[in-house]
Amino acid sequence: MKIIKVLFFLIILGTLGTIGYQNQEYFLTNMGLHIDITIFKKTFLQYTARELPNWAYWGICFVLGLLIASIRGMVKAFRLGREIKAKNLRIDKLKGEINTLKTELDVYIHDPYIKKHLANKAAEAEAAKEAANNPVAEKIEETKEEEKEAEEAKA
Repeated sequence: MKIIKVLFFLIILGTLGTIGYQNQEYFLTNMGLHIDITIFKKTFLQYTARELPNWAYWGICFVLGLLIASIRGMVKAFRLGREIKAKNLRIDKLKGEINTLKTELDVYIHDPYIKKHLANKAAEAEAAKEAANNPVAEKIEETKEEEKEAEEAKA
């Protein structure tokens, strides 16, 4: 892979060198940049930069492009770094919560009295789930509850 990268770089370098050599007249010509900002026939700014060879202008534009791209990349990297730190903190918090829940679960599982209570709760949750899915079962539950209330009122 390294050889391919070197060859690719040499091909690009050779192409740029050929373009530069064949266009020496253009790249070595000195030119000055003229800036005229005119709005509604009124000139606000008129500036002429000193004469430089065209290759210098190309180089300045290339360097400015690299500078702007690197600044944008750094901003993005810092933003992603902050996001990673925040996510790592959240992961650590959630791992701690998982560990505490596991220890609580171990206590509940090994205690026989709580084990019965958990089994009863699971059965009640399953019954409630079935009742939510079956309207007839819900009516039966309501009548059972009414019967229990009536028995408690008599007692």
